[in-house]
Amino acid sequence: MIPFMSSAKSHLLSPIKNFIHADFHGVFQRMTLTDKVLFLNVHGVDKSGIGWHRLPVFLGLSYLAIRRRLHDKYNLLNVGKTPVGVRFNAADFPFRTADGKFTDPFNEGTGGEGSFFGRNMPPVDQKDKVRTLRLVSCGYC
Repeated sequence: MIPFMSSAKSHLLSPIKNFIHADFHGVFQRMTLTDKVLFLNVHGVDKSGIGWHRLPVFLGLSYLAIRRRLHDKYNLLNVGKTPVGVRFNAADFPFRTADGKFTDPFNEGTGGEGSFFGRNMPPVDQKDKVRTLRLVSCGYC
């Protein structure tokens, strides 16, 4: 991108970034223009305090559909290993196996025993956040 355009873009988006919580800035930068507009609408409803359930039915359903789209596209993070290889033939496994595998033709381990769930937040190292354990009371000491 042209340096002037990137500086102009950041200058134009700076008031918007004050409207958005700092935790969302990284995700907001990765969004397409359409998704940014949709996100700003959803975020505006959230910050207004109106609540989506008080909107007219069509607007409330639109709000939920937009929110679901944004969550599906930008919020779930894969925490397990990504499978490599070809997909299995769904005709060979027309039902779910006892250990839960073969529910997704693109990833045979999805939903299986011991598999990971998608996360909404990236894993954070909390070594500096966890306090040291102290003995508060001991009834038998």
